[in-house]
Amino acid sequence: MKKGFIILLLLLPFLSRSQTQRFVSPIEGSYGHDWKIINYVDWAADTFFKDNHCLSKSYDGHQGTDFCIRNFRKMDSGVNVYAADAGRVIFVRDGLFDRNKVSVVSRGLGNYVGIRQSGKLFTYYGHLRKNSIVVQVGDSVSAGQKLGQVGSSGNSSDPHLHFELWYDSSYYIDPFTGPCGNSHSYWLNEPSFDSSFGVWTSGMCPYSTSLDTLREEPLRRDSFYLWAPAISYWAELTGIRKEDSISIEWYTPSHTLWGSFGRRENRDWWLYYFWSELSPSVSMPEGTWQVRLIRNGNLVLQRSFFYFQSQAAIAQSEIHKWAAVHNGRQLCLKGLEPGDQWYLQDVWGKLLYQGIAEGSPVQCIESLLSNGIYFIQVRSRSGARSIEKIYW
Repeated sequence: MKKGFIILLLLLPFLSRSQTQRFVSPIEGSYGHDWKIINYVDWAADTFFKDNHCLSKSYDGHQGTDFCIRNFRKMDSGVNVYAADAGRVIFVRDGLFDRNKVSVVSRGLGNYVGIRQSGKLFTYYGHLRKNSIVVQVGDSVSAGQKLGQVGSSGNSSDPHLHFELWYDSSYYIDPFTGPCGNSHSYWLNEPSFDSSFGVWTSGMCPYSTSLDTLREEPLRRDSFYLWAPAISYWAELTGIRKEDSISIEWYTPSHTLWGSFGRRENRDWWLYYFWSELSPSVSMPEGTWQVRLIRNGNLVLQRSFFYFQSQAAIAQSEIHKWAAVHNGRQLCLKGLEPGDQWYLQDVWGKLLYQGIAEGSPVQCIESLLSNGIYFIQVRSRSGARSIEKIYW
C-alpha cells in the first residue's frame, strides 16, 4: 500500500494544477447539514490507521473517503451522487440489496459506478442505492452529472457514498490534503477537515430503541403517558474523542434529577448513537420534564417533554409540528400558530369541537369523551392541512 503512495507522490510534481485540482463534490447537499466525512484514506504504514490530519478518521486499509448521510430516512428521501470529474463510464453494478446495517467485507462496494478520467485517473462510487444508477458502461459523463443515489449496499453499516480515486488502476490516491497526507488537493473546493464534536440530530420516542431502529430515525414525540412502553431519548453525535464522558440526565417538573445514564469512551467515534430511556411508572410526577445531554460536564442539549400519569390519548403531527393530548378531563393542543383552525371529529365524521389558535403555547378545553377513535384536523392559515388519529 505505501509503495503506491510513494510512487504517486513522486508523480504529482509533474502534473499541472489544472490536471489535478478539478473535482466537484460527488454528493448532493452541503457539508455538516446533509452529509459529513466520517472516514478518509488510511495513511498508516502498519496495522494502525490514521487519516491525512494524523487523527483516527479512517480504519485499517481504507482506500477511499466515506461521505455519510444522517440515516436511512434521509436515504429514502433520495440523495444524489454526482461524477466528480468528466470521463467515460467503465463499470456499473446494480440490483443488490441496499439496506445493510452490518459490515461484511466480502460484500465489497455493492452497487457502484467506475469512471475513467483523463490523466490516467479512475474514480469509483460505491454502496449506491438499489436501482438508482442512471448511467451505463460506455456513457460519457460531465463533472457534476448524476450517477445514482446514496445507499447502503455492499460492505456498509450506514448509508454513505464510498469514493475512491486511483492512478492507472494501480495506486489509490487520497484526494484531500493534510499534514500526514498529500500537499496537493484534487478538489476545486475542498471541504475543510472537521474533527469537532457535534449533535447531528436527536429526538424522543415512546418505545425502547436499538442501534438498528435509530439508524432508521424514529418518529419523534414529546408527549408520553403511563402506559407507554418506554420514554426514550436519542442523539446522533459526531466527533466523540477517547476519554470523553457522555451522559443523559432526566429531570422532573420540579427540576429534581430523576436518573441518569453515562459512560466514558475508550476510543474515538466519528459517528456515534447515544441513547437512554425511562420506564414510565406511577411514581413519576405529571408535568413538563426535561432531558439533558451532557459532555465532559457541559450541557450540550436540553429538551422538554410532557408526561401524563393518567391514561392519555396523544396525537402528534410529524409534518406541521403540533400535538394534542386528551387525559380524560381536558383536550389540550400545543404548537399551533395563531390563526390555525382545529377540529375534533368522531369516527363517523361528526364535528364535536372546533376552535382557532390565538397564540398561547397550550390551549385546553374541557372534554369528556367516551372510549373510541377520534380525529383531530388542523388547517393553517396558508391552507395546509393535517389529520391525526387519537385513541381513547
